[in-house]
Amino acid sequence: MEQRDLQQCDLVMKGGITSGVIYPAALVRLAESYRFRGLGGTSAGAIGAAVGAAAEFGRETGGFARLAELPDSLGEGALGELFHPQRRTAGLLRLLFASLRSGTGGVLLAAVAAFPVASVLGVLPGIAALVIGVLSGGVAGVVLAAVGVVLIPIGWALAVGLRLYRIATVDLPANLFGICRGLGADGRPGFTEWLGDAIDEAAGLTGEQRPLLFGDLWTGEAARPVAGFGTPITADPDIDLRMITTCLSFGRPYELPMDARTFFYDEEVWATLFPPPVMAALRAGSDPVPADLDAVTSETGWLDLVASRRGLRRLPPARSLPVIVATRLSLSFPVLISAVPMWDVDFAAEDTRTAMAAVRDALRADTTPPDGSATFRELWFSDGGLCSNFPVHFFDGALPTRPTFAINLGSFPDGRAPDADQRHNVEYARTNDVIPATYSGLPASGLGALTGFAGLAFDTARNWSDSSHLQFPGYRDRIVKVFQTDREGGLNLDMEQGVIDDLGARGRAAADAMVEQFGTDHYQPPHATGWDNHRWVRYRALLACMPAFLGSYARGRAALGIEPDPPPSYPFNRTATRALADELTEALDRAAAVVAAADSETLADLTGVPNPEGVIRRVPRT
Repeated sequence: MEQRDLQQCDLVMKGGITSGVIYPAALVRLAESYRFRGLGGTSAGAIGAAVGAAAEFGRETGGFARLAELPDSLGEGALGELFHPQRRTAGLLRLLFASLRSGTGGVLLAAVAAFPVASVLGVLPGIAALVIGVLSGGVAGVVLAAVGVVLIPIGWALAVGLRLYRIATVDLPANLFGICRGLGADGRPGFTEWLGDAIDEAAGLTGEQRPLLFGDLWTGEAARPVAGFGTPITADPDIDLRMITTCLSFGRPYELPMDARTFFYDEEVWATLFPPPVMAALRAGSDPVPADLDAVTSETGWLDLVASRRGLRRLPPARSLPVIVATRLSLSFPVLISAVPMWDVDFAAEDTRTAMAAVRDALRADTTPPDGSATFRELWFSDGGLCSNFPVHFFDGALPTRPTFAINLGSFPDGRAPDADQRHNVEYARTNDVIPATYSGLPASGLGALTGFAGLAFDTARNWSDSSHLQFPGYRDRIVKVFQTDREGGLNLDMEQGVIDDLGARGRAAADAMVEQFGTDHYQPPHATGWDNHRWVRYRALLACMPAFLGSYARGRAALGIEPDPPPSYPFNRTATRALADELTEALDRAAAVVAAADSETLADLTGVPNPEGVIRRVPRT
């Protein structure tokens, strides 16, 4: 269908490593009924969002047809072959694969194959004792042989354990805390290269147009990187692609693409994470670095010059950022895929403060800034799912102008097995029903009780913010959950093509459920669709929050006052701004007075539904 014939929608997808094979079929099905305006996700969900946005960009040239073919290239172990470990971490990847494919015996054999030198050195003392004991004979020989038999497994376990310890403490950190960096080897593409090509091909880009940039998505046409400090993110993009990454160094998530221009990348290190065309696009989109101190005209330019001496370059503005870079930042699955280092300036460091003061003085005097140094800090970015694995809040506003669908992932409930009819392997809220929260039990004792408790504690700390939305009015009726078994998705990098096909069919069934729910009459009065009902629920949920919000506003305004003259900070710089602020304040005062005048029964009727109750509050942007 042509775009003008379609309704518009947004879509948010949950992370789940290889569970992302669900998303291409779901995207293709939704694209038959909707044009995507917003696509978002984290980790594997970011992969789905990136290729979906690329396919929407290339819709008129067959983008979704190319996307539909993507899962066919991942079966029979092809997905696992995209992960190329470095030499010192290869053994760990073999163990990981063995743990997924085999039982304990298979893992032990894989450990021997992965660490042959350590295995031989570990068993040598035991074998020597066994041989000497057998050759010696007598009671002493029998005892020595028995000791050798005991030493063989102990020595092997100790030697392999020491090798694994070195990998975990030395080799993994040296490889940016991951087994694989993402690039290929021996002429075979790695995961990052394959994904970058998949994005560009879905977008229909030719050689010189690659890689796909966020600015391409915003404008709907391919354009080359454009440098420019302070260039804001487009307010109403043609295609709005969003992801989340986690900055471990600051202990917080960041939404991608970012307005912030405070991060730098090390060109030498990033060349081991991204292919040459991506590195060329990063350099083309980065701000020009002054040739020397005489060419410096701003504090930013001085910092860029100092950074360049350390091999650092400022990250391009969002419009010139390659989509594959943001996607890679979001999907750095801990341990399996290396984290991504970036740098920023430590403005609290003494040398930075001293140098910046001298630079400001020189610029004010219109003279050449002095030479100097600044302290740069290394920042580590890892999987966005560590903070928000299901950012269902993406694209939310006070009231919706188009549906924002969301695809959740989860295990089959106890006692429920996959059904041949994929429609029975998905779950969503029909009408205004509330789907029960997922329950996770714990053993009463044993090691499983301890590890289970620790696992649930970690998952809760990581997912509570996302999970809180699942039963909330205005969210629950637009979220469809796709069930999976332990052998589907997750870390199963060697899924058979039949399993991938089943997951794809399940993704299509999930999309069918959303299209049917929002596009079919379900509600009274007659001819009210799920979309009609959803908008009304969002309106009622907003009204239910207003009394508490306006009451809090009125109490604060009465207690503190907000009209000091002059204000201690953040003054209005224009008379028109102050006039606008006064009008808004008066409007809030009137709304608060309306709430205060309402009787208690009317207020209870307004705020009593829908449940659970929500709140309006100021929160920082991620």
